[in-house]
Amino acid sequence: MTRGGNLVDLDDEARHQLRITAKKLRYAAEFFSPLCMGKAETKRHKRFITAMEGLQDQLGSLNDLATAPDMLSKLALSGVPGAGDLVSAADKARF
Repeated sequence: MTRGGNLVDLDDEARHQLRITAKKLRYAAEFFSPLCMGKAETKRHKRFITAMEGLQDQLGSLNDLATAPDMLSKLALSGVPGAGDLVSAADKARF
């Protein structure tokens, strides 16, 4: 992430709230897309939507990493060989 800091540095709850806010912002922007009249406005709007989709994807992946250990535990799969490899700390480093 180039502006605003690193998503990995946020705690899980703050990242989850950011994910909800980003989703609402994207949906609102999509709702108002018919108001983009000119070619430049349409292009800028499309770039914004694409950026928001990318942000949502990153936040979703980080949320999956944060919730996976609890989900594995609830499903009684924590002790299964290789289960820990599904959500290693190295996975967060990708972001």
